[in-house]
Amino acid sequence: MQITPRKTYLELAKIAKQRGTLDETLLRVYLANMVRAYRREQAAAATATREELFRNY
Repeated sequence: MQITPRKTYLELAKIAKQRGTLDETLLRVYLANMVRAYRREQAAAATATREELFRNY
């Protein structure tokens, strides 16, 4: 599974704004996807830290 970087959604929002197609619903979708991507990044970092701690025991 490929993880989409959260900045991608920001770029998509900028493109939509330039085209004039960025409405409130689309903006909410992009923001929700950014939040999900951020949480995935945080979960991956926490998992890596936890695995490192268990490896040191």
